[in-house]
Formats: sequence, structure tokens, C-alpha cells
Amino acid sequence: MPTGSTAPFSAVARSFGDARCRSIWQWQLVIAFTVVTISGGIALLAPVRFTDACFSAGLLLLVAISVGSLAFPWHRVGSAVVLLLPLTDIAAISLVAVGDVPVVAFLWVLPVSWIATYYSAGVLIAALALITLISGLGVVVIGITVATTINAVALIITLGFVGMIMSVGSQRNRSSAQLLRTQSARLARALQRVNEQKARTNRLMNSLDLGLARVGAGGVLEVSNETFRTIFALGGAAQQHPIRSVEYYSRRGAAIPSEETTIARASRGEQFKDRVVWLFGLDGEWRAVRASTKSIEHGIVTGDGQMLVVEDITASADPRASENAKRRTISHELRNPLTAILGHVDLLLEREDLPDAALEQLRVVERAGARMERLIDDALSVPGAIAEDSEVDFDLAQIARSSLEGFAPAADSAGVIVESSLDEPLPLRADAFRIRQVVDNVIGNAVKYAQRGGRVSVAGFPTAEQEVALIVADTGIGISEHELPRVFEREYRTELARARGIPGTGLGLSISRDIVLAAGGRLEIDSELGKGTRVTVVLPASAAPAAPAAPDAPDQGGSA
Repeated sequence: MPTGSTAPFSAVARSFGDARCRSIWQWQLVIAFTVVTISGGIALLAPVRFTDACFSAGLLLLVAISVGSLAFPWHRVGSAVVLLLPLTDIAAISLVAVGDVPVVAFLWVLPVSWIATYYSAGVLIAALALITLISGLGVVVIGITVATTINAVALIITLGFVGMIMSVGSQRNRSSAQLLRTQSARLARALQRVNEQKARTNRLMNSLDLGLARVGAGGVLEVSNETFRTIFALGGAAQQHPIRSVEYYSRRGAAIPSEETTIARASRGEQFKDRVVWLFGLDGEWRAVRASTKSIEHGIVTGDGQMLVVEDITASADPRASENAKRRTISHELRNPLTAILGHVDLLLEREDLPDAALEQLRVVERAGARMERLIDDALSVPGAIAEDSEVDFDLAQIARSSLEGFAPAADSAGVIVESSLDEPLPLRADAFRIRQVVDNVIGNAVKYAQRGGRVSVAGFPTAEQEVALIVADTGIGISEHELPRVFEREYRTELARARGIPGTGLGLSISRDIVLAAGGRLEIDSELGKGTRVTVVLPASAAPAAPAAPDAPDQGGSA
């Protein structure tokens, strides 16, 4: 029967929330539609059939029980009551067949199939016995002849075989369904136990002060705890090496080549202990990290690869960094209550029902609070921090080449083609480590969003306005026109990036623009959805040529 014939009733059945009703309706409507269509077609060829009382009574009975079945609440009754429907269909088909249309008797196969599908062999045999009785009475009424006897026997044998095949097939289907349900339940319980074990392991790992990560082939960080992700400024998903926190041999020293970083060495299976490196993170802070590797055999993290254990030792390696951290903590603790006070003062000043004297007193409080903020800034500022961490001469082209070297493994594994044109020196005088951070962010994004088979091009050149420009273009997923103005918002990610599950935090471009603006430059983005993105970094050129490469210069080696 056409699916559309039962569609309105299927919607009603769904309101009951019971697939049983739909199944009963479908069987009954198929039987009624088939019998009425065939019988009606025969009657149209011979209209005299409609004058036969048995023929008309059989058709009317089928229509009546079909309409009644649609209104009956089958989900509230047992299978014995439902059995009345196919049995009544057998009787209705018998009346039509007796009405001088014996060929319709072969349509008994429909209610027999219904009974064989959902009921036991005993019920099927009883239904076949009923059909045999009816067929025998018909032979007696019509007259016992060789032809009528053969037809009756052939019909009963055919119905018996059809019923047996349907019964055996249905029993196998039910057994298979039960087996699948049992296996599904077992798998669900096993998955629940695995998830519970994983959650316990994650809670245990995240409670440690040490950073832990399982490093797989190719430098993929398969599992890591919160401490590790905080130290290396990572997101929650597994990430391909190199990471955005660049490793250095010493504070403000030379960058460690990408193949010699702690993660790269761990991915190759190398064993090392208490190796100290320095990280310059997305937050612009230096961290001293002690790293060791351990083979994964037993323990809270299992699997292939090596365990990388890291510890933040900045406080002991750089007392000044520890003092800076204390200053930031004190500043934060003092600012929180002061911000609350000034916020409530602002709300009170907006009220119109306060007397002028009260408003004047509130303005005094506001001015005192603003002055207190300035005092906190002055008292807790880090002396000499800016002077030390900025205004050094370097070559932006060398920084870009080092960054490309660091991202080469990630580009190769992703099937991304990288091209560069960085032949001309691009002298700058700025914070080299922060500018390296910008370059890594921009190139890393291009490689990540280019996707497999994409292309990334990096070009640098001096401009006529005493500036240097670095252009990074990719043929990746691009950014839609309505989302482009929001890409510099903190933690903003495009809909397509989220939909495709591309990892990221949405902080890189925001931080990069702040760094470029602080250096007196500008960061521009042009993009078209589905065609790619072009990022242009423009910075004031240095009047003097860039300092030559030296062992402790920031432009040595690759990123991590």
C-alpha cells in the first residue's frame, strides 16, 4: 500500500507514542485496500456482483473494521484482542469469495501472513484450520467436484507454506532483534564504564600540579591534563605539533628548532629527564618548564606513545618572574573590590531621586576611587619590564622563515602546500618575541584553515611609507562577509569553523592585533567564504638595519 495513505494516521499514532498502533493500522489498511481494490475491479467488469448480498456484505465489513481500527486504542489492549482483526478479515474475505468471486480467496494470504508474523505456531494452525473449514463448506455449497476439491487443497497447502515461511522468518527476526538489543545493552554498559573510568582518570590528572600529556606519532597530543594545557596554552582537543607557545633555550634566548622541542623529541620516542626550556606563551609571559619523558606501560594513562611530564619552575628559575606574579595577584585582589565600589557608585549617580548633596558626595567617592586605581597601577607596576622586553632590532623575514620551518611538519601532515617569498630583509625595532607570537598565530591559522589540499603563501616586502609588510594568504574555508567584522573579538569563532570541529580558542587574532597596534602597526584581514583568507601585517620599519643573527638572538631556530 502507498506510504502516503497512512501518513495522516502515522502522525496520530506518534501522538500516542506507540509504534504498535502504526503496525496494526498498516496491516489492516493493506488488507482492506488490496481486497477492496481487486474485488471492486472485478465488480466493475461485472456490475451484477454488487447485487450479491455476500459480496457487498464482505466489502462493507472490511471497510467498517478498517475505519473502526483507526479509532480503537490498540495500545491499551492485549494481543488476543488484536487477533480479532485478522480473523475478521478472514471472515470478510470468505463472504466476498462466496459471492461468486472465488479467486479472492487467495487473498487469505494477507491475514495469514499477519498472524504468522506476530503470533505463535498454534494460533497460525488454528487460523489455517478456520480457513480450511470455511473452504470446505464452500466446496460443499458449490458442489464437490474434482476441480473444486483440487483448488481448495492447493489453496490450503499454499497458505500453509506461506504461513510457515513467514512464521520462521519472523521468529528469526525477533531472535536477531533480541540479540541486538542484548548486545547493544552490553555495549552501552561497557561504554558507560569506560566513560566513568575516563572521567575518574581526568579528575585525577587534573588534580595534579604536574603537566601530563600522552604524545603520539607525529607529535599529536592525544591526552593532556589542565596543567599541561595551561603551561603550553593549548585548547582541550588533541593538537598537532607545533604548538603556539614557542620553546627557547633560555629567557629571551634563541628559539629551539622545531625538531628539538620537548614534544618533538617525545614523539620520536627519545628519553630525557629534567630538561629545562623556556616558553613564551600567548599571554606574553615567560615560563621556565622542566620536562621529562616516561614510557607508557602502566599507570593512569595507557596506550601507545610516551608520557611527557612537565613542571612550571618559573618561580625558582627566575625570582623576578615570581615577584611579577605576586604583583599581578595583589593587583587583581585590590582591583576586584574597588571595581565593585565604583560600579555601584556609577549606578547611584544615574538615579534622579537623590538630593544634590548626596550626588556630590558620590562624585567625591568616584574621584577617590579613580585615584586609588592609579595608585595601585603605580605601586604594583613592574619596573623595567617594558624596557627589557621590547625595542630590539631584528629581521621580520627571518622570524617568518623560522615560523614556517616550525609549521612545516603540520603542513605536510595536513597535505597543505606552503610557498614563501621572503628574500628581502625586513628590519624592525620592536618586541621580537611578541612579533614572533603574531607571526606564529597568523601562519598557524593559515595552515589550520587551508585544510587538506590547500595552499598557503607568505610574502614580505618593504613599503614606500617606511613600513614593512608581511602577507599570509590561504585557500581555505574563508570567512563570511557578516562574520568578518567580528574576527578580532576575543573568543569569537566563525560558524563554519565550529561546525567542522576545527580546534581553536578564538583568542589568537585578538591578541595579535593588540600586539601589532602596540607596536604602531596595523593588522588587516580580507576573506571570502569558501575561497580563502588574506592577512596583512604592517609595522613601522627600523631606521637601522636589523641586527645580524647571533646565538642568543630571538630569530634563531623554529617554533615549537
